[in-house]
Amino acid sequence: MDSRAVSSREDVRGLNSRPGSRRAGGFSYWTFPSLAAARNTLLITDPNRLIALGRLVTACFAILAIYLDPTRPGRFLPEARHVLAFYLAYALVLVVAPVRRPVDSPVHFLFHVADTAILGWLAFLTDELTSPFFSFLPFTLMAMTVRWGFIGAIMGAFLLEIALFAIGIPDTLDGESELNVLIARSVYFLLSALMLGYFGAYRESSRERLARLAKWPMERALGSRRAWLGELCSHAGDVTGSRHMMVVWREHDRPDGVVAVWNGDGVELADLENSVLWDRVEVDRAGIFDRGEGRVLTRGEADAFAILLDHLRLPLVPVRDFAVMAGFSGLRFRGSILIADPDCRPEDAALLCDIIATRAGSELERIDLVARHSDNVRAEERNRLAQDLHDSVLQDLTATSLKLRALAARAGSLTPEEAGGQTREIEDLVTEQQRRIRRFVEDHREARAERAVDVADELRRQAELLQRKWGVAMPFDWEGAPIHLRRRTVEDIVQLVSEATSNAVRHGSASSVRLRAGHTGGAMHLTLVDNGTGLCASGGQGSISLRARVLQLGGSMFLAGGTPGLEVTMVIPVGELAA
Repeated sequence: MDSRAVSSREDVRGLNSRPGSRRAGGFSYWTFPSLAAARNTLLITDPNRLIALGRLVTACFAILAIYLDPTRPGRFLPEARHVLAFYLAYALVLVVAPVRRPVDSPVHFLFHVADTAILGWLAFLTDELTSPFFSFLPFTLMAMTVRWGFIGAIMGAFLLEIALFAIGIPDTLDGESELNVLIARSVYFLLSALMLGYFGAYRESSRERLARLAKWPMERALGSRRAWLGELCSHAGDVTGSRHMMVVWREHDRPDGVVAVWNGDGVELADLENSVLWDRVEVDRAGIFDRGEGRVLTRGEADAFAILLDHLRLPLVPVRDFAVMAGFSGLRFRGSILIADPDCRPEDAALLCDIIATRAGSELERIDLVARHSDNVRAEERNRLAQDLHDSVLQDLTATSLKLRALAARAGSLTPEEAGGQTREIEDLVTEQQRRIRRFVEDHREARAERAVDVADELRRQAELLQRKWGVAMPFDWEGAPIHLRRRTVEDIVQLVSEATSNAVRHGSASSVRLRAGHTGGAMHLTLVDNGTGLCASGGQGSISLRARVLQLGGSMFLAGGTPGLEVTMVIPVGELAA
C-alpha cells in the first residue's frame, strides 16, 4: 500500500482534526438554529415557485432602479420603461398561473430564452455593455442550473454569451471601443457558469449516489461468505466509485476474525488469528473496531493495514489520493470497512463509508441470524422426522413382529385354514404399513402437508388400523362438530393416538382401548381409556416421549388411574389452525 499518498494533502489530513468538519461550512448548524430553519425552508421550497418569484423580484427592482435613477441615453428611456412594464406583467402571469410541468421539463427552456432576450434588450437600450441591467442577466444562469444542474449551467452560459456578443460587438464598432468591458463580462459569465456548474454536478452526483444506495441488493440472504462479500463490495464500489476495498470483522468476545480484500474482480479472504490481530501488527491501535464514525485514514493506520495484508499474503489495497474507513458494531459482530480512492470529496466519502459500514454490519448480522435459524429448523425437522418414524413405522414393525411370534408359537396347533387366515392378516398389515410409509413420505412434501383434512375421519381410520395392528378392541367416539386441519397437524395428532395405544398394549398389557375425541373451545381433546395395568406400568408419569410430543404442540397431558386401566387425556390448541 502506498501510504505516502494518504498524507500528501494537508486538507485531507485536516479533516480528522477540524471540529465540525462533517457539517456544512466547517461549523455546526446546531449553533445557529435560525440558519438551520432558513436552510430547511429554502430546501423544501418548490423550485418552480422560487424561480418565478425570483423573476418577479428582478422585474420589481429593475423598475425601482430606473425610476430612482434614469439610465442613459435618455432618448431610449420610454422604450426601456415599456420593456420593464412588459417584463413585470410577464413575471406576474408566471407567478399567478405557473406552468404545471416538472422542474426539469424542457418546456421551461423557452421561458429562460425569453428572460435572456428581454433582459438583453433592456441592457441594449440602456448604455449597452455598461448598462447596470447586466447584473440581472445571471438570473438566467442560476435558474437553469437549479433546473438542469451542470447541463443547465452550460446552456445558461451559452445563452448569456450569445446575448453578450449580440450587444457588445455593435458597441465595440461604434467608434468608442469597449473591448475591455466585453472581455471582462464574458469571462465573468464563464466563471459564474463554472462555479454554478460545480454545485449542479455535486447535486446530481449526490442524487445518483443516494439512488444507488437505495437500490442495495437484497436477493442474497444465504450463500457462501465469498459470494456475499463480493456482492456487497461490488455495490459499494458502484456507489463510491472505488475499485479497492477491505472488510474486517470479528465476534465481540473472540480475538480472531476475518479479513476480506476486494479489488474489483473478486474477493480474497483470510482468517485473522489472535497472534496476528493483537501481537504482530496491533491493528486495534489503529481504531479498527472501536471507531464507528467514518474518517480519512492517517499514515499510521495505512501502515498498519499494509503490514496486516502483507502478513496474510492478501492483495494490497493501493491508495493514490486518500482512503476512508468506518466501523460497525452489532449484537454479535463488530468490524470496519476501508474504501480506497473514492471519486468524491473526502468528507462525503467518509459519510458514504459510514453508511456502507452500517449496512454491511446489519447484513452480516442478518445472514448469521438466518443461518442460525435455518440450522435450528433443520435440527428440529430431523428430530421430528426421527420421532415420526419411531411412532409410526417402528411401531408397525413391532406389531408385525409380535404377530409373527404368536403365529410361530401356535403353528403346531393351527389348522391350515387358520394359519392361512392369520398369514393373510399379517400380509394385509404389512401392505398397510407400506401404504403408510408411502403416505408418510408424500405428506412431508409441502403441498400435501398444507392441505386441510377431516380430523374425525383420520382418527377413525387410525383407530381401525391400530385395532388390527395390536389385536385389541378400539372403539372410537367423536364429540361435537367436525373440524378440518392441515394434514401435518392432523398427522401429529394421529401420532399421539398411535403412541398412547402402543404404550397401553406393550407396557400395560391392555386388550381394549377406547378413544374419545372432540373439538371445543379452540382445542382438540383426546382421551384414551384402556383396561391394562394402569399407573403402575407408567410409573405415574406416562410416556416421556408422548409427553414431549404433546408439549411440542403447545398442549398438555393428564393421567388418571382406574381399577384396572389408565385414562390419558391430551389437550392440543388448534383454534388458529382450523380451516
